Amino acid sequence: MERQLKSLTDIFERNIFRIPDYQRGYAWGEKEITNFWNDLVRLRPEKDHYVGVLTLESAKENKYEKWIGDTWLIKARKFKPYYVVDGQQRLTTSIILIKSIIESME
Repeated sequence: MERQLKSLTDIFERNIFRIPDYQRGYAWGEKEITNFWNDLVRLRPEKDHYVGVLTLESAKENKYEKWIGDTWLIKARKFKPYYVVDGQQRLTTSIILIKSIIESME
C-alpha cells in the first residue's frame, strides 16, 4: 500500500476518479467549508496543508469500461482509474475551490 504525502497536482495527474454509488453524496455544510477555508488562509507560504487521507481503490476494466467518455484517457493516454473510497468530501471541495478560482480569473 502506497503511503506518502502528495500535492493536488500529483493526485490529479494522469488519474481519473469516480465516487462509488455506495458513498453518500456531497454533504459538507458551512461549518466544514469554513474550517477548510480558514486552514488555507492561515497557511504560511513555506508550509504544506495536510487535508487528510485519500483512500483509493483501483477500478477494474469491466467497471471503467462503463465510464462513457473517459475510457480513451485510460486506454490511449494511460490514465489510472480509481474509485474514491474515503476523502471524497475533501477532494470534491478542493475541485470546487480550484474551479471557482479559475472562473474568477476568466
